[in-house]
Amino acid sequence: MNSESFEFQDHPYLKNNIKYCLTCGSKLIYRSWVEGDSSKQLCCSNSNCNYVHFLDPKLATGVVTLLDKKIILLKRAYNPRKDYWTFPGGFVNRGEIVEQAAKREVFEEVGLKIEIKSLLGVYSFDREPTVLVAYVGIVVDGIPTINNESTDIKFVLSSEIKLDELAFETTKAAINDFRKIETT
Repeated sequence: MNSESFEFQDHPYLKNNIKYCLTCGSKLIYRSWVEGDSSKQLCCSNSNCNYVHFLDPKLATGVVTLLDKKIILLKRAYNPRKDYWTFPGGFVNRGEIVEQAAKREVFEEVGLKIEIKSLLGVYSFDREPTVLVAYVGIVVDGIPTINNESTDIKFVLSSEIKLDELAFETTKAAINDFRKIETT
């Protein structure tokens, strides 16, 4: 084991949220978890336990959903990024197929059944825990309605979308990629 270790507060994403081992209750330290691995993890300080708490990325999915050639955008009702726009999407549940999660999220957020046309891309940014898998989909059934996660809905051409009004960098990147394929 590498002797270099840090207090858990040094972890770049935690903000003091996880302090103790889930297995034995000892203090966690931020260090290399095995010799030769350059990544650091939250490791139990108890040498008899050796539990490692891996902070996996959060997998989200979203769909650039088309209805009559217009993109459906939702205004977020909650933080993070309350009052900014995004396309329908959300987190993938453990064990859920990503494409099925995308369809589920569209149905939950706007009451529409869709057909996935293509994978748009996979988006991640440095120091951001969320990885977005974005698809292009078309509406096959339903009437657009919003749930309590959104305060408004709009239908716009991709050229009408103002990137600075979008909620996340991943959303902006996906819309930029959609604009590229839309013109080909």
